[in-house]
Amino acid sequence: MTTTAPVDARLDAANTTVLAEISRTDAKAGVLLTSFSLPLAALVAAVPGHALPPAAAVLVAAGTVGLVAAMLVVLLVVRPRLTGAARGSFLYWSLCTPEALVEDLNNPGDRAAHVIHLSQIARRKYRGLRLAGDITGASLVTLAAALLASLI
Repeated sequence: MTTTAPVDARLDAANTTVLAEISRTDAKAGVLLTSFSLPLAALVAAVPGHALPPAAAVLVAAGTVGLVAAMLVVLLVVRPRLTGAARGSFLYWSLCTPEALVEDLNNPGDRAAHVIHLSQIARRKYRGLRLAGDITGASLVTLAAALLASLI
């Protein structure tokens, strides 16, 4: 693919934007993992040794499983994928000889494909974060219902 100067500048901007989005997903994932640990720590501290009504116990178990599932989804978001070494990526470069690396860096033709590849990574990470958020919301509602059930 032959590019012109304005397209080159837009590809550079797009690449920068997508890399920033990937960084944002990783930062959000870190915040989510930290925030998920708080209700789990409270459950571990509060539930053992306390007799809960059967309905509340089931709801606590379901909510806890949901929080753990959400944490696992977030861990999958930040887990590095080391397959599919697309040209122009550090994974591809790790497999290159010095000559092949220089050749790849001198070949701007794959820049658009690289931006697309990075965009797919960002989209996959955002989908995972969205799923984790949905699971967390359902889990928190379930835990709130458990609290209400234990008070009745």
